[in-house]
Amino acid sequence: MIVKAIYFSVIFVFCSNFMFAQYGWTEAEVFLKNDEVLKGLASIPMMYGTVNLKKEQLKFKADKKSKKSKYKPEDIDSIIFTVTYKERIDGKRVEKTRIETYIPIYLNKKQSKMGFAEILVDGELKLVGRTIMVQSGGSWTPATGAPNSVPVYNPGYMGVHNQVMILRPGTTPEIFNHVSLTKSFRKRAMEYFSDCPALQTKIETKEFKKVDLQAIVRFYNANCN
Repeated sequence: MIVKAIYFSVIFVFCSNFMFAQYGWTEAEVFLKNDEVLKGLASIPMMYGTVNLKKEQLKFKADKKSKKSKYKPEDIDSIIFTVTYKERIDGKRVEKTRIETYIPIYLNKKQSKMGFAEILVDGELKLVGRTIMVQSGGSWTPATGAPNSVPVYNPGYMGVHNQVMILRPGTTPEIFNHVSLTKSFRKRAMEYFSDCPALQTKIETKEFKKVDLQAIVRFYNANCN
């Protein structure tokens, strides 16, 4: 029993640290709503997809030796990460860098909780991605994707995230990559884009499918505003 208790304590501590640990300290510029710009290293926590005991905050430090500070999503306008990743080219993994822009978003309908998400498609209507901890085989594991956490970048409509959402200004984003038991993606998208008949037609005829979420958002911004 003692061995089991120690084992589960270690697992709990590991999962807790992993949950509230950073995606990884990454070179970043943090733009605050008071017009101040912070340059240094920043990180955001990977949260659970269900209940979280701590609020999501950005951690920042000027350099590796500096003390860290915490910033609430409400105080941040955007975060620009410079991410190092590896891309497979001709069978070899080549190190590259890319820019990821994160913004604060509402996490619930009441708009009482906030977190961060990466902009996948920018514009009046945004497609944003977010990585959360998911339960697999009785344990909590991170899905692939986050600054400095993926060995190989695999671009696609979801980026490297396990939550992809469409965001209208001032609203709580709606998750669109999940599987619904009551409504197909086509029906949900038809309802969501009821203000754009041209886009509805493309979705109804299956010219646009779930894998085309980035193209869908771009089409809306170009033709439906």
